[in-house]
Amino acid sequence: MSLTTPVTPVTPATSTEPTWSRPATSVAPAAPSTGATGDVTDSGAEDAMGSAAEDAMGGGAGHRTRPRRRPRPVALRAAWFAAALFWTAFAVLEGVNHGWLAGGMALLFAVAPDLTMLAAIGDPTPTVRGQLPPRAVPYYNLAHRAAVPLGLAVLYTFTAPKEWAPLFAALCGWLAHISYDRAFGYGPRTKEGFQRD
Repeated sequence: MSLTTPVTPVTPATSTEPTWSRPATSVAPAAPSTGATGDVTDSGAEDAMGSAAEDAMGGGAGHRTRPRRRPRPVALRAAWFAAALFWTAFAVLEGVNHGWLAGGMALLFAVAPDLTMLAAIGDPTPTVRGQLPPRAVPYYNLAHRAAVPLGLAVLYTFTAPKEWAPLFAALCGWLAHISYDRAFGYGPRTKEGFQRD
């Protein structure tokens, strides 16, 4: 005696493609209709704008369309401003603790980096507003690089045979100037004399 179970035939599905990968069907936009105020509204255009906004926010077909955020320049400027306040306070403290010469050197070097623009006197190159004459650009850029006074401050700290406070106060004033410039959006120039982005 044998037991056999009846086998039911399996009917093939109309499509072997999984439902999650099927392309969405397009729907024709609805005809314009009149609202309660009698204005003509185009609901199809509103739907299209809504889906475009959804895609831009990354909620569309699972694709990431929103660009990654870069560090905000506002945060960088705030950091430069904090550094400017630090170096200003340090320069003032050096002036108070070590007398008028240290204070005067800090003040002089807080202004001196912009005096490099005087190297352009007599330069016949025509410039537009906001452009530094090309002759002064190398001097200006060198005086506005924070690495220069910072390196000199480290060198002073480790190699100075005798402490001379006015020199350190001058370096603090120089660093304060550079930090304020960066905080307000100014920095090194291109070789043509324009602000770099």
